[in-house]
Amino acid sequence: MGTYLSKPITDKESEDSANGWLSCGSSSMQGWRESQEDAHNCLLDFDKRVALFAVYDGHGGAEVAQYAAEKLPSLVKNTLYDSQDYENALIKAFMDFDDSLIESPVVEHLIALREDINEEIADEEEEKEELTELYEEAKMPIEDIIMKYKNKIFKHFDQSEESADSKESEDEPSSSKESPISKPKSIVESNDACGSGSSGSSKTVTDDDEKNVGNGIDECKPKDPTVESSPSAKVNGTPNDDDNDDDDKTEELVAESSEAECGPSSSNGQNGTENSSGTACLILEDSEDDTDEEGEEFEGSMKLDDDSDDSDSDDDDTPSTYIYEDDDDEDKPGKDSGCTAVMALLVNNKLYVANAGDSRCVVSVDGKAHDMSKDHKPEDEPELKRICNAGGRVSSDGRVNGGLNLSRALGDHNYKKNTDLPNTEQMITALPDVTVLDVTPDNNNFIVLACDGIWNSLSSQEVVDFVLERINKPDVSLSSICEELFEKCLAPNTLSDGTGCDNMTCIIVKLNPNPKRSRSDDEEDDSEGVESKKHKSDSTEPESVQ
Repeated sequence: MGTYLSKPITDKESEDSANGWLSCGSSSMQGWRESQEDAHNCLLDFDKRVALFAVYDGHGGAEVAQYAAEKLPSLVKNTLYDSQDYENALIKAFMDFDDSLIESPVVEHLIALREDINEEIADEEEEKEELTELYEEAKMPIEDIIMKYKNKIFKHFDQSEESADSKESEDEPSSSKESPISKPKSIVESNDACGSGSSGSSKTVTDDDEKNVGNGIDECKPKDPTVESSPSAKVNGTPNDDDNDDDDKTEELVAESSEAECGPSSSNGQNGTENSSGTACLILEDSEDDTDEEGEEFEGSMKLDDDSDDSDSDDDDTPSTYIYEDDDDEDKPGKDSGCTAVMALLVNNKLYVANAGDSRCVVSVDGKAHDMSKDHKPEDEPELKRICNAGGRVSSDGRVNGGLNLSRALGDHNYKKNTDLPNTEQMITALPDVTVLDVTPDNNNFIVLACDGIWNSLSSQEVVDFVLERINKPDVSLSSICEELFEKCLAPNTLSDGTGCDNMTCIIVKLNPNPKRSRSDDEEDDSEGVESKKHKSDSTEPESVQ
């Protein structure tokens, strides 16, 4: 997915932090991708002896991942969190965050984030071009440099003169504006927009004819034959009062072309293609050209009813067709973009990990990799069943409607339009799996969170082994281990299947075997001991997760 740079960007943004209880190192690298779409959280002091770590892998843009890093941690501190129901607190936070992405204030914020990101990318590209030009000039003879800038100056003056001449000509009165009779507009050539069946042939249509074609759907209607044969037929809404032979020929040409192009198309379905009963797992419009996948659907596909052929019916709100209704906001952030999310909440020595998507959290337990999350892929049986029940389709290469190659994510609301289903049952859902584990502080025990840019290159155990070789060496920071991991995973080129070409983000967390405690911590524990015990014994039922 996506295009690649001609050369990877290997600059890394790294950070190390520690308190008396934990040490943490994090890093991110853009790599071969055109932009960095990852974000992450490292909050060692999220609460009293509670830490929070998260990795968000963006797709379709970086704005949802960035907004998740800004907002999602605060949503974890909900009423369920207060009642120490941490597992359901994480689930509620994910779902509440995802629901908020279609609210107007949040959409406006996401749009602003996208604009800022695009502007930053444009500035970086301009700066790179300038640096490249300076680097090339450093190798040039001085005479060539002088000639180069002389040519630029001459070109600038030529453009200024042309601009001045153009302005003068615009200020002069135009004879065509003074003409009392409007002449036919220019005839434009176009491809077969009305589904006449002759692909590649050029046709002549007027501006009015072009307005009849929208979104690739044949909406042209046959003209009244009495009007076409009338010598006073209109071209572009102008009466043919002129006896000029050229205008008459133009008028006849337009009439014949319109009749040929805009013939009846009742046998054609949406987008000028023939409708058939097909399956419920249809591909999105932007992937229609991927015809080689049409016959390779999974067995989880469901058949449509025979009356589903009428794709233009407004009353048809079945799950299989709802997703394809026109929506002016389909290109808005949060609808055409999203992110995966893996979040680790460490409460004392108990680890809660919530995951939606294919980022991953792995714990080293005595040097053995213990997966705290499962990658959510569309071809997995429970994911495939949910996608098809919601009206989606999974292609043979594991993509939902020819697009996403994962089945759970924050955002991506273009896949969440089925109003007959709750947000937990949409094609793409934000519902996380939550796993719990007791973690013992030890030199061989640590936590790794990373995006799929790492896990596509190395297995969980390979990453654990890589970290183990370095984590106990003196004067080695955790962030430097992340950086070395990126170099190991980075592909030498983009000629392969894309492995090692993705953005990379990694967090390594280590529990200190002998945590240092300050006197203030001990005093605070003594003053809150009674209240804390009372809070734990509270029998109030936790709030249900919506």
